[in-house]
Amino acid sequence: MRVQSKAAIGVGGLALAGGVLVLRPGTRANKAACHQVDLASRQLRYLGGRLRGLQYRLAGRHPDLQVVDTVLADRIRSEIGGLEKRLDLPHVHVWVDDHVARLHGEVGRRAEARRVERAVRRVPGVVGVESYLHVGFDRGEARPSAGRAVQAPSEALRRLTDAAVGAGVPREQARTVVRAVLASFSDRLPAKERHKMNAHLPADVRALLEPPRRSRRPVRVRHVHQLVAQVSGTTTGLQAGNAEHVTAAVVGALRDLVPVDAKNIGLVLPAELRALWQGEAMP
Repeated sequence: MRVQSKAAIGVGGLALAGGVLVLRPGTRANKAACHQVDLASRQLRYLGGRLRGLQYRLAGRHPDLQVVDTVLADRIRSEIGGLEKRLDLPHVHVWVDDHVARLHGEVGRRAEARRVERAVRRVPGVVGVESYLHVGFDRGEARPSAGRAVQAPSEALRRLTDAAVGAGVPREQARTVVRAVLASFSDRLPAKERHKMNAHLPADVRALLEPPRRSRRPVRVRHVHQLVAQVSGTTTGLQAGNAEHVTAAVVGALRDLVPVDAKNIGLVLPAELRALWQGEAMP
């Protein structure tokens, strides 16, 4: 039977047992010590990871550039996870198609979007980036440190999201789909017409109308099927058989928000997209 010397209990939950200083469980001193141990453990894991990465690079090893899109998407999410925390950003949504990364989400400032985009471009295997990140937080998004206390969407944005929902998009995905449609459509407009349109719209809709930022030259859209394909490729919120219907519904809602300039906007579009803008039945 093991015999220990009598413990002398001091202040702050400290005890001396068998010549060893002991922290009593549940005390403030015990919690502080546990916090320091956890912090030291995380620092060791971080330094261990940095060391392994250095050894990886010194050995001349490189990530596989020909990985499948799903693996590349995971690689991107892992790469920008720390940056999201440092910038205090909500989760950035990542899709990859043929090694082109497409980004959706909200940021507080344009500079934050550029930092995320640069980080993604540096990921091995990425050949291009299409960024649909925009400035401004929706009702459902905010900086993680700020909780959910953000401004309600404007009436114009509600009409656009309602149009998407009415065309069959789930409510929780409506804003992402609206962003994809508006960004893809406005990308086809000359800057002058886009500026005129923005003059009639509130800030939260103008943010969604901002064309995507790309690291490579875009395909020039002239036909409805090209526009729909571009919208479908930037979001998972659309079903293949319903994409054209949703696109037409959101474009129609946008047209109703800018009646003064609707005719002039139609004049600068190619024939099929003009018919879509004017709400005419497509062949």
